[in-house]
Amino acid sequence: YCCNLPFMDYPLAQRFSDFTGIAKVMIENDANAAAKGESVCGAAKGYRNSITITLGTGVGGGIVIENGVYAGFNFAAAELGHIVIDFGGVQCACGRKGCWEQYSSATALIRQGREAVEKNPDSLIVKMVNGDLSKIEARTVIDAAREGDKVACEVYDKYIYYLAIGIVAIINAFDPEIIALGGGVSKAGDFLLKPLREKVAKYVFYKDLPYAKIEIATLGSDAGIIGAAMLGK
Repeated sequence: YCCNLPFMDYPLAQRFSDFTGIAKVMIENDANAAAKGESVCGAAKGYRNSITITLGTGVGGGIVIENGVYAGFNFAAAELGHIVIDFGGVQCACGRKGCWEQYSSATALIRQGREAVEKNPDSLIVKMVNGDLSKIEARTVIDAAREGDKVACEVYDKYIYYLAIGIVAIINAFDPEIIALGGGVSKAGDFLLKPLREKVAKYVFYKDLPYAKIEIATLGSDAGIIGAAMLGK
């Protein structure tokens, strides 16, 4: 099942096998593959328990426990983007409301930016896209926030808050050694990490114990490719 694509009980691996002539084809969730890649030779290398979160079109998640990707009973685990953080909140493609990815994905940041500038047309965000709100991207909001634009800073701060709330829930549930952040938003680097770490420190449950380091994933768009290459091992 995939809530963002029209697939339901679709034999994807077999179709790839038929198309390529390769007898053995394995399929893996992209975030799971990225988590495997980061754990073997990326930001989470050397840690036995890690979680990789991708901040892109949605919020993807991959969980590594004792060096193995946690798949769950139905091989459907780690849909972290569908943790509900705002009951009755923004409608999600999965059919529910208030899912984390509706607040912490790049898509969410774009939506939040557009909504904000509709009420504040003098924002630097608008100037950066020459008045065409359809051209607002996540990095537009981030770049405007770097420049100190009040509207962009407010949007970005709220975005970081929602991101922190989800990460705290994950830390409380899984107690990983490290969380690696990938996807387009992660390119903000320290401009993302510094305020995020501060908010996580404020809200995390066990403040008297060491908790997960939060770092930027290092493999970029290659993380999933590298992880997928390891599926048969």
